[in-house]
Amino acid sequence: MAKPLIVGRHEFAKLYRVGVTTVSNGWVFRGDLSYDDAAIVSGKPFWPGGLAVAFAHPDGGKERQLDKTVLRELEKEQRATFRPASKGELPALVGLQEYGALFGVTQQQVSSARRRGGGMVAADDYVLSSSPVWLLDSVLEAAEETLARSRGGTWRLHEDVVEALREGRYEGPGSSIAKRGNYGTADG
Repeated sequence: MAKPLIVGRHEFAKLYRVGVTTVSNGWVFRGDLSYDDAAIVSGKPFWPGGLAVAFAHPDGGKERQLDKTVLRELEKEQRATFRPASKGELPALVGLQEYGALFGVTQQQVSSARRRGGGMVAADDYVLSSSPVWLLDSVLEAAEETLARSRGGTWRLHEDVVEALREGRYEGPGSSIAKRGNYGTADG
């Protein structure tokens, strides 16, 4: 199965040897990079790897020098087989909030089941910017086991959420940038 290279704020910062705040408070704030080009998963932006690679400054500007060693490490770590250039090339992605919406449970229940292990939740496809991220197909492949392990049938697969995620029209929990801090800045 083809697996895309995906980067969150932390991976983007690592690729360019800058602080994480440079990504959101610098590049996004200045308009060099846009959240519109990212898939928003559990309130955090995740950019296609090809877009992140293409972000390098053409004449080697100080802040935008791609670290090719880090790029190779990320591709190996993610077992990525291609670098999508736009979010339209990304498969449907699921974070803790979307996982909860898929099965009608809370993000905390998903997180707890993930920590316990034992097959209730699919193995993470990625851990990006310290957050687990799954390909929707991975979650669906594990759904039978998830439902079988659900105590009292608490977890139920919601086909409407599956279709909304697959069609890129999901607007449930996690579908917008998480607001942080006292002033509600969109720092994702």
